[in-house]
Amino acid sequence: MHLVRLAEENDGVIIVDSTRRGKRMPDALSTTIPIWCTVLNNLLLPSHPLSANLFLPPHLLASTHAQIAALIPTFVQSLRDLQLPSLPVLTKPLRPLWITQDSTLLPAPSSSCSSSADDDDDDDDGDDNVRPRGVIFDDYRPVICLTASRRVLGSEADARGYIQGAADDTENWACGLTPHVFWDNVDELLSAADADLPGLIASLLQRDRAQREGTEGGAQPRVRDSPVQLTPVISVCPLPLPAPSPSATAVGDGVCHVVLTDVVTPRESWVRAANHMQVGLGKHKTASRNLRLALPDICAFVGAFLQRGPASGRSAERRVVVACESGRDTSVGTALALSCYLFDEQGRFRLPDASLGFTKSQVKVKLASIMTAYPAGNPSRQTLQSVNSFLMDWTR
Repeated sequence: MHLVRLAEENDGVIIVDSTRRGKRMPDALSTTIPIWCTVLNNLLLPSHPLSANLFLPPHLLASTHAQIAALIPTFVQSLRDLQLPSLPVLTKPLRPLWITQDSTLLPAPSSSCSSSADDDDDDDDGDDNVRPRGVIFDDYRPVICLTASRRVLGSEADARGYIQGAADDTENWACGLTPHVFWDNVDELLSAADADLPGLIASLLQRDRAQREGTEGGAQPRVRDSPVQLTPVISVCPLPLPAPSPSATAVGDGVCHVVLTDVVTPRESWVRAANHMQVGLGKHKTASRNLRLALPDICAFVGAFLQRGPASGRSAERRVVVACESGRDTSVGTALALSCYLFDEQGRFRLPDASLGFTKSQVKVKLASIMTAYPAGNPSRQTLQSVNSFLMDWTR
């Protein structure tokens, strides 16, 4: 939904994908995005005469178009069933357009986007139908699907084992490099020799961690990101979090901290205070798998904290903050599990009993609400599978 807002504010968006195996363009650009455009048009502009149109690339067969078009009503209803708390405003339908390495781009008409400075001196006798400044199409918000890579023909062996695009497996090649570390050191990284990159990345990551923890030669710690509120009670944020207060008692503070670290730790060491739990899950896919085993303890710990009610002498209700290294993956998955396990559909706290069960539809509704509140959240498939496995099997 946040992309709809971007398209509305900027009269369109450009989506770049460089991942494919010998195809003219990846399926995400040729079918998935066109489907989403049509579904969103039907949901947000149901009475617009152009909303029902499904646009697909010209190389796809008419039978493919018919098969996908027949599924659109089901997709629209599925999106409605998510009961999203807020929907973006869309004043013109979204329309996908495709650009590949084989495309020929024609020069834009002089009046299509903006006027030059010389035009300001012209008389006002021109065409009254000239588009307003910055408007690309009168009837649509363009969603430009840009395939950036050249087409790779043949097998992986023909290409010496290399196929362009590895975005789904960054842990296999990025050496732990994160977006903010990359952009903070982009010139140094791009000028380094390939053989020097692993060592350079390791040193940059170590320096970044030291800065965030305030341990590098008296350097000031990096300003902590504010927690992002996903529900009235649950928030997420990236590490680090402050250490547990030594004065925390059985009553505890009004905020419960659940910290998910990238170093595996024994279960008996997880509880650090009445309001602080530090769970060592490991890294990447290992962390997502270990999350399944840790969720029963996490939910029990948070449930006991919330069951005690508001902290003594405080008017505010209790809050829960979940933190992981990125603040976007396992922390979001844990927040989803807590929201499903400890709160009903109206957001009221309750402890589940043996009669309570969970369905994938219920989990989808909660996940949709969380992702609407936090578009930057990006729980991996393995993380979501762990959450589903825990919720579906918890009574067994």
